[in-house]
Amino acid sequence: MLNLRIGGAGASTFCLPLVAALFCGAIVTAQEPATGPTPAGAKPAPPAAEQPAGAQPAVAQPAVAQPAGEPAAPGAQDPVVTQPAAPVYGKVRADEARLRCWPSDVATPPVFEDVLAKDQVVRLGERDNGFRAVILPLGPLGYVSKRFTVMAEDGTVTTKGSKVAFRYRPRTSEAPVAQLAESTALHVIDEQGDWFRARAVGVPAWLASADVEEVEADDAVEKAYEAFAANTQAASQARLDAIAAEKKRRELDRIDLEAVQVVEAAFTKELAKPIEEQRFDGLKKALAKVEKGLQKDGTARGAAASLQKRIETQQWIAEATAVTNSEPPAADAEPQKEQPKDRLERFESIGWLRYESRIAEPGVFYLEKGGRRQLELTCRTGRFDLALFVGREVGVIGPRRSPLGEVLGTLDVARIEVLGAAR
Repeated sequence: MLNLRIGGAGASTFCLPLVAALFCGAIVTAQEPATGPTPAGAKPAPPAAEQPAGAQPAVAQPAVAQPAGEPAAPGAQDPVVTQPAAPVYGKVRADEARLRCWPSDVATPPVFEDVLAKDQVVRLGERDNGFRAVILPLGPLGYVSKRFTVMAEDGTVTTKGSKVAFRYRPRTSEAPVAQLAESTALHVIDEQGDWFRARAVGVPAWLASADVEEVEADDAVEKAYEAFAANTQAASQARLDAIAAEKKRRELDRIDLEAVQVVEAAFTKELAKPIEEQRFDGLKKALAKVEKGLQKDGTARGAAASLQKRIETQQWIAEATAVTNSEPPAADAEPQKEQPKDRLERFESIGWLRYESRIAEPGVFYLEKGGRRQLELTCRTGRFDLALFVGREVGVIGPRRSPLGEVLGTLDVARIEVLGAAR
């Protein structure tokens, strides 16, 4: 109730309208909602069409202080889960607890891939609708499209663009769990096609309040959480270590190949010389020295083995060419002895003289050599009685003819000499 005392009738006539106006303005101002910027780190609500079944609408949350001992993501948005200044620890009660994406109680809720074992120590955040926020060391395991990321040479990955979707499985047909700010650090575990499977600090995860209980913070609890954080960090660090090892291997491979190429350049220079001036012993020693320092499974070993074969082949060609072009050493000429002429060359044919009798026909004399008939023999002049030479090795001289239809030629004996005893 407003009590005003106005002095004088004139004063009352002037002041009452002014007081009434001021009073009405105060009432209107009190009814308008206060406006201002959204709190830092608030989770943007996805469009109604993208909200998963049973999911709670995203509500702007106050910013959270980074838990002590956890790596801060450079350029990341403020966490969206409220956490007290002093960390609150909890233990998982369920045998296997699946982390939910939203604090919603539905038959088949969207869940992350993380599965917490019984008695696992975690940090806890706010309560909401019968659920408790669970703050993982690097955030829950989810998926981010590679199109909206940038990967540095050392393998570290950050988001590219504002409101980059963080999803609990690699599907674009569902509403994202959270939206990450520009240059948010992703702790990548591995890759699945066009997706990075990664963690992001500050992304909320939830457990039913019945599946987790608060515990007093003591040395055992803090050490258990530190071990949990170390194991979580090790998975993403293993990928970075593998990338660094591969980068180091490629660098050593490059250095090894350069060493082999130095020897190869010297080999090419040697090939430009005349072949009689080419020398390869020094190159072979240099290559052997280089091979001792090469990586065991590096590609430079194959290049060195190929170069060694080329050097050995060219050395063999050079040595063979030198031998071919060299003049044989002069030797004392020995007088050539006149080879005696074969005394049997004067005979027309040589062999064992045989006789073959025929029924109702005159017998036939022939020469046999090596078990085969050579010639049939006749002596038209009658100078020699061929029957006296049967069974002896003889040499015969005389004209030879080949009658038509006959397989063997015929020699008419003009001279005959016995060469061997009868048999």
